[in-house]
Amino acid sequence: MKQTEKISENKNCTMKNYLQFIIPVCLVSWAVAGVAIWLGMRTTLGLAYTVFGSAYMLIPAVCAIVLQKIHKKQIVQPLKISFKFNRWFLAAILTPIAVSLLALGINLLFTDVRFSATYEGLLSRLPAEQAEPLQQQLLKFPPFIFFLIQLVSAVIAGCTINAFFALGEELGWRGYLLMALSGKRFWAASLITGSIWGIWHFPLILLGHNYPQHPVTGVFMMTVWCILLTPVITYTVLKSKSVITAAIYHGTLNAIAGISILYLTGGNDLTNGATGFAGFIALAVITSGFMLYDRYVTKEKIFFSKIK
Repeated sequence: MKQTEKISENKNCTMKNYLQFIIPVCLVSWAVAGVAIWLGMRTTLGLAYTVFGSAYMLIPAVCAIVLQKIHKKQIVQPLKISFKFNRWFLAAILTPIAVSLLALGINLLFTDVRFSATYEGLLSRLPAEQAEPLQQQLLKFPPFIFFLIQLVSAVIAGCTINAFFALGEELGWRGYLLMALSGKRFWAASLITGSIWGIWHFPLILLGHNYPQHPVTGVFMMTVWCILLTPVITYTVLKSKSVITAAIYHGTLNAIAGISILYLTGGNDLTNGATGFAGFIALAVITSGFMLYDRYVTKEKIFFSKIK
């Protein structure tokens, strides 16, 4: 009887640990978004929306740091803030590129989607007066050279400015929340983190972020996408022992995910690219590869163990 009571007490304690982060981060974030929307914030505002979105990304980190301060706990070690380089930093750069390019390839299997080396997908989204001069600029580069420029730019942005703002999220999701979920099975922790991460985005998605053609359905799509994205990022953090790898992964993915807009025509925002159905398939394939590596190469079986 006493053992049962102890197990129940531990479960309640664990739930308290992650709810005390989830509740304030969501309430603060949604309140900030609500005020911004009330003041007229829209995705069409360009720079103003970029500033707002970047600030929104920093809220989870602020909440995580404040909670650590309130409980008089350290910040750096518990939240896995480490810049000690290892090969998993490289994996954090290459994996999101692989996801985006695989999604691009999978999209070409869809009957209503085709590849365009003349950037029709991007140009068709713009007014004629903007599309024509942009096309002239883009076509100055041979297609392969321009593709390489996109990859190099994504890596640079993913490791610098994008990583900084992505750390604003990841210090919360793969820092504080992962710490709070210690003791839970890997897949349970991934499901909880991915679900909250996806739902946290809902004000931005309703504004048209990622799914401008389907903002309401996009809330569901974003949640599923975050759930599918979480296991590999979590695995990378556990292997690297650093939340910085999550920031690099997140930042690089943000930089390269839009490549489908450049090269694909047809389809829509629910099917195309890393955040569409093609991306869902790509994430499932990549995750399966990591699971096989974990089980049969390293034989650590992190995917089938409790979070430590």
